[in-house]
Amino acid sequence: KIVIGGVVHGITSDTFWDAVFAAAAQGADDMGVDLRFDRFEPQESNEILFRKMSAKILSLCQGGVDGLFVSLSDPVIVDAVKICQELNVPVMSINAGFAESKEIGLIHHVGMVESNAGYQAGFKMAELATFDKAICLNYESGIAVVQQRCDGFK
Repeated sequence: KIVIGGVVHGITSDTFWDAVFAAAAQGADDMGVDLRFDRFEPQESNEILFRKMSAKILSLCQGGVDGLFVSLSDPVIVDAVKICQELNVPVMSINAGFAESKEIGLIHHVGMVESNAGYQAGFKMAELATFDKAICLNYESGIAVVQQRCDGFK
């Protein structure tokens, strides 16, 4: 049986990730894949979350998964993925880390270019707006991709 691991920054209280986890579980069930994809509980800081993600990534790769998907939400995670690559584990990224994925040569990225998405959102808002100013809320401080979206929005 094929074993696929997944590690993302979507914590249990972040409902955005509910659909991602449900679709991954359904896809694994449909294809007879052993999916090792657990959600993290909220942590005291993103730094703690990222360290736990990194440890999980290394554990999965050293434990012999056949492939791995990750969100590249912090450089410490990129470092763990590089070790997986040295172990010849195929890795792809989802949601966060398009530029990082490209830089380290991952096999695929499913997501968007964050700054482009922010720019397009700002452009469309300016096109339709009846107001003079808009702001981008960084709703998840410490997650680089959210800042990249806001940078593009400006």
